[in-house]
Amino acid sequence: MPLSAAISLTAHLNACRHSALSAEVAAHAVTGDHAAHHVIDGHGLLGLDPFSASELEAAMGAALLLFDCDWLLVTPRPGRLAPLTGPVELTTLALEVGAAVIAQSGGVAWVPQPVGPAIQWTILPANRPGAVGDASEADRHLRESVVQAGRTLADLPLGTAERPEIAPPPVLPPVYGRRAQQTVARAWQLVHALEVALTDDGITLHTLGAGARRQALSALRDAADNALVTAVSWTGVERR
Repeated sequence: MPLSAAISLTAHLNACRHSALSAEVAAHAVTGDHAAHHVIDGHGLLGLDPFSASELEAAMGAALLLFDCDWLLVTPRPGRLAPLTGPVELTTLALEVGAAVIAQSGGVAWVPQPVGPAIQWTILPANRPGAVGDASEADRHLRESVVQAGRTLADLPLGTAERPEIAPPPVLPPVYGRRAQQTVARAWQLVHALEVALTDDGITLHTLGAGARRQALSALRDAADNALVTAVSWTGVERR
């Protein structure tokens, strides 16, 4: 739920900058089937009331007005924080939920937290993030990583025989184009399947086999995360 919300918010903030999409329509699309999205701007970074929750549309409109830059998706995990660069308050909360949205110029970040069937966005100060790389290159690396992982894991069990149930990926705004949506769909499936595989303790392997399996799955997870981040973050790559 937090990752889906972060993907959708990143994409729709960028779509508002690069197309005629309005904040009102974008906020409605980000909310989707969730009960509600509300925003807590405790630091006053968006100029909203710091003592009460604000509507998503108002927060998106304020962010687009105050921050003249594109927006990046981050999916931090222990040992893999890039392009997130802090500060500590942001890093800690983003690691806890596994996703955040950061202004490319730095200064502000959005962190989604599920509250029942709703999402609460916490607005926090953010250092300028690192570069996210090239979307086409990340997609090509993901394809190569899938092939390499298949070779490595050919003789090793992947864990439970049951396939995890994975919700459909978020739909990107039309301005992103078909290629970006295809990359997101591919990476989305892998990220969720690999999360299950990497936490599956229901297999017995000798030490070398277990290490090889984890290494291969972790490398593929990194490639999937990177493809997802670069496809959703607006990197200036041609989109069609």
